[in-house]
Amino acid sequence: MAERPTGHGVSPSDRRGELLTLAQGEAAARRPADLLAQWADDATVRPSQLDQRTLTRYDQLAFDSSPEYDAVLLSPVAPVGTNSVVAPTSQNRTLTTIRGSEVVSDPTNVLALECARRLRVAPREHVRLCTAHQVLRMQPVAPRPGLTRHFRLFSLADAGWSRADDGFEVAAIVAQLTVYRRLLDAAARTLGLEWERPVAVVRTDGRRPAIAHRLADALHADQPDLDIRPEALESTYYDGLRVGYAVHGRDGELREWVDLGVFDWVAQLTSNAKQRFVASAIGLQLLPQLGAATSDP
Repeated sequence: MAERPTGHGVSPSDRRGELLTLAQGEAAARRPADLLAQWADDATVRPSQLDQRTLTRYDQLAFDSSPEYDAVLLSPVAPVGTNSVVAPTSQNRTLTTIRGSEVVSDPTNVLALECARRLRVAPREHVRLCTAHQVLRMQPVAPRPGLTRHFRLFSLADAGWSRADDGFEVAAIVAQLTVYRRLLDAAARTLGLEWERPVAVVRTDGRRPAIAHRLADALHADQPDLDIRPEALESTYYDGLRVGYAVHGRDGELREWVDLGVFDWVAQLTSNAKQRFVASAIGLQLLPQLGAATSDP
């Protein structure tokens, strides 16, 4: 099948060849001093301030806390449009390559692709995936400790056939928040994190009128000490439900560490409205702020 031309009458392959030629010319014109200057000044390429041994320990705790989920090692890049085609986000927040791909800026979108691939083979399966990934985002970051252009996310994804009374979504949310509770408990035991009084902020809109009550009952049964706080959902990014998992730190401040949502991405990818998708993520590089974890083995 012939490639479709772009709006300027140039096929994608021809345009890609032009861009590659430009990149080759730019690289040939650079000096070693130019590389060092960019390394020092460009936040997208500078190393993280977090010691890698510390982050590796958090990775291990996260995977140990999620034995029910298949661990997937993602590529550094994904198909171009992974974060903007099925989700209402701008392509500008993602670093797009000239080879029809983009640097991963959110692993949950990539996990949706893998879930959809598996469900096209076995539509009635329950797919459960997890990954730890260093992501890169192009939008400016707030000047707060731990916030950088590239950072470590641990993500969970559940995808499968719908059940009555929001059954799939409720079970998946409870399962994922259980993993994060295990992770926080393990980090407190082994890495010195200090936290207390967990809170689930359940945000809903009119599209899912009953799910908040069903979810609250299930969460109370699973985590009796969990404080559940309802709020209105004011974002179109989520499919009617967003949950933030928060804990109070040693300074008493409440911080949301987990962002979880229900999405229609897998339904779009499989063209099957019966497919459900619940995904979440936690910023592992931020967790040391809860305590005095060190890089010592």
